[in-house]
Amino acid sequence: MECQRRGFPKRCRCREAVLMKTSGIAKNPGRLFHACPYGNEGDNWYHTFKWTDTCMVKELEDLIDKVGNIEETSMTLQKGFNVCESEIDTLAMETCMCEAVVEKEVGDLTLELCSLNNLV
Repeated sequence: MECQRRGFPKRCRCREAVLMKTSGIAKNPGRLFHACPYGNEGDNWYHTFKWTDTCMVKELEDLIDKVGNIEETSMTLQKGFNVCESEIDTLAMETCMCEAVVEKEVGDLTLELCSLNNLV
């Protein structure tokens, strides 16, 4: 149920969209809150009511956690990327070495073929 979640509520238990309003009572004058349009002071146990500043704190706490998770994931991905880059460099070096060996063998075989052609 939306009303029990952290952060800003969007729907009440009665499925009605929650609205942001301004308090007009003496105890909390001008304080913003989120509430179901069908709720009133006496039945907050069923219809959604949350102070906006409280919602904001919970939203920020959740965002801080999410950013922390993203940073950890980013570092893990960067380490994996660095490993891949290193492997690519190693493979490129091995490829160059193999090409050099093949070129030398082709050269040697070309000379041998020339020698055999001269014998024939």
